[in-house]
Formats: sequence, structure tokens, C-alpha cells
Amino acid sequence: MSNYKIILAITFISNVLALSSCMEQKTLFSFEKDVNSNFLKDIPGIGPGSYFNKPVTQKANKIEIYVSSFREKFVEKNNLLEYTELNDSTKISNVPYWEVDGYSQDLYLLKYEFTFSLTNKNGKSFPVNTPAAIFFALKHNGHGDVTGIAPCYFGIINIEDNLITFDTELSLKKEKNIFVLELPERQKNNKGLLFMPADFPTDPDESSVFNIEKIVRLDANKVGGNKPLVFDITKILHDPNALQFHYISTLNLNP
Repeated sequence: MSNYKIILAITFISNVLALSSCMEQKTLFSFEKDVNSNFLKDIPGIGPGSYFNKPVTQKANKIEIYVSSFREKFVEKNNLLEYTELNDSTKISNVPYWEVDGYSQDLYLLKYEFTFSLTNKNGKSFPVNTPAAIFFALKHNGHGDVTGIAPCYFGIINIEDNLITFDTELSLKKEKNIFVLELPERQKNNKGLLFMPADFPTDPDESSVFNIEKIVRLDANKVGGNKPLVFDITKILHDPNALQFHYISTLNLNP
């Protein structure tokens, strides 16, 4: 594949991840300081006692945190230097002789489990253990300051189909100088993203990684009309690490 096609593909995935109604914040944000139980207090299975009107019987006690980092770099194209945004783990060659102090972004996946209760036709309740995930992106300027937080999603991990369905967009609000991810008043259907495969490691450590190979955007698009847009990352970029996530830590929620 030519560098030109690679650049177009990388730009495309960046646009797929950036299209969201989650409010951008032109203010400083620290992941280490601001991502805590207060930041997640409105998320199902962590704070609220219900999951879209279904009672939560056991909340999450820990959250695994994964990150995929991108930054602007130069690649050579037809004897010219072109800006592009590459994953830190990419297999695509970039020029070693000129570094760029440009924009960057960190994509975060937060994985956890909770249990809610369903009632069958006979009125008998039974527990449903549910693996879930939160996705959001932090955008940085050339000085490393956070300038935006978008997109933001909540989703359910489907173990059988090995995918994450991010069908609930989140908004960002600030309460008494504390950032909080907020659920919409009503759940939206047939919107959002599918991430696959969702090969989260078991008992992760600092060496644990996994790759998202395909993204499906569920809502309408200008390319295919009302048909969901499928972006096969590995096939288009010929780079299995184009969207590689690394385990960085576990957030314990127990008091």
C-alpha cells in the first residue's frame, strides 16, 4: 500500500473516533487526578442502583484501564514529508530524523463487570453477570495539555461474539470543579460503535496488550447511505498494531 493510502486510512479512523456529540472541554484535565469513582459515578454498574431500569444487584469493585496512544509524526511520500497521526505501537515507518511537537491523543478503554437482575415470564428474578466498558479519548496540544475529551461511550462486552457494543453516548459535565461522565436521559438505539475483537487479557500485567482490528459505525453515513460503515483496520492499514491497547493499571472501587 502506498504512503498516500496509508495516510488517508489513518485520517479516516481518526474521523470515525472523533465524530461524537460528547462535549469538548477547553480546559486542563488530568487522567491521574480526575479519573476516579466520582468521574464514573453516573455509569451503570459503578454508581447507579439500576441499569436502564433493571436493578443492579452487585456493583463493580475494580476497573481495568487500557490505553492506545497516537501522536503526530512525519512519513515520507514522493520525496516529501507528510504529517500523519500514528499509534505508538505502529508497524508503519516514520522518519527518524525530524520529531514533531504536535497534537496527540490517548484512547482509553475501561473494563469492569457488574450484575443486574432480570425477571422471566413467571415473575422469577435471576442475575445477569455483565462485562462492560467505557471508551473516551483525551486530546493533547503540543505542550501535552489536555484540550478536549471526545468521544465518550458506554457499552456492553459480548463475550460470545467477542465484541464491544458502544451504543450509549456519554456527555461530560463539571460539578464543583469535578469532571463527571453523564448518561443521556434516554438510551439511543442503533447508534455508536462496535469494537472487535474484544480480546481483553485475563489477569493483565504491564506487558498485556490487545488489538482492535475492526470498527463498525452503527449510524448512517454519507458513504453508504443508511448502511453502517465498516472499517477493517488491519486489512486497510496492513498494520496489526494500528489500534493496539496496553494495560496500564487497575482502579479499585472498594472504600
